[in-house]
Amino acid sequence: ATGPAEKKRERKMQKLCFGLFGLIVTTGAIAADLCVRNDAMVVALNPDINGTSSSSTLRTWSVKFNYGTLTGVSSCHNDDCRTEGCIANNQNMGQNDIGNGCYCRMLRPSASQWIYSGSYMGPATDRCTGGGCANACANIIKTSIPFREQLFGSLNAVD
Repeated sequence: ATGPAEKKRERKMQKLCFGLFGLIVTTGAIAADLCVRNDAMVVALNPDINGTSSSSTLRTWSVKFNYGTLTGVSSCHNDDCRTEGCIANNQNMGQNDIGNGCYCRMLRPSASQWIYSGSYMGPATDRCTGGGCANACANIIKTSIPFREQLFGSLNAVD
């Protein structure tokens, strides 16, 4: 038979175990709350994986990957950034701008900066209003690893 001193020691051990368990559970919950915003979405964007299909309309584009679909917009502009994959100096471009440079901006799953995809010298009526730039964005995002690296890298630079 166990004596009163032994029972007292067991109760202290139980309290200590429950206290430690409670501390571990609440610490984990607090840490998760500090590290993850409410309603946060995590998407792994891998620039090394080519798209499986793409589509575009007049000024919008969409590219499907095995990890999800990217969507965005295009703009024809005359920015100083004229090297494929460079981040445009003018981040206030609009979809209705007119110029010879074709710029792409991802909107989903997250907004990127405007990235130069190339000089588009097709017929003036086909540059932006005819969807030529949006089609160029869809194609380069689908097939070019260096372009996707710049596009995904620009996500960290967006305010």
